[in-house]
Amino acid sequence: MSEGIVELIEMYKSTKESLECGLKWLPGNIYAKSKIEVMNMIIQDLEKLRDGTIK
Repeated sequence: MSEGIVELIEMYKSTKESLECGLKWLPGNIYAKSKIEVMNMIIQDLEKLRDGTIK
């Protein structure tokens, strides 16, 4: 299970980086900004799950 969580974390981080790169071209894109916030929350939750701080 831990390997799957690590893969998900990397996938979400990669997606977040892609959205951040897109914001350089379209800095006013509110949709992308809100998606980045969601990605951050998901990454934080997955890291907590990986570390065993939430079950």
